[in-house]
Amino acid sequence: MWRIWRIVDPRKGIIFTGLIIAFTSTSIHLVQLSTDRYNLNTWHPDTVKAAKAAQNAAMPPSK
Repeated sequence: MWRIWRIVDPRKGIIFTGLIIAFTSTSIHLVQLSTDRYNLNTWHPDTVKAAKAAQNAAMPPSK
């Protein structure tokens, strides 16, 4: 395993790994925030109640 560091610079490897982790986590969060289909917090009763209340809220009066 130590021979891989002769090919790959450790500083660049660590930075590259950090960038991949940051990109992956950002992508996952944006997908989860973009739609209710991937909302993983639907198991919590308060979240379900709030979503139903927001969906059934009355429209503002038209002018």
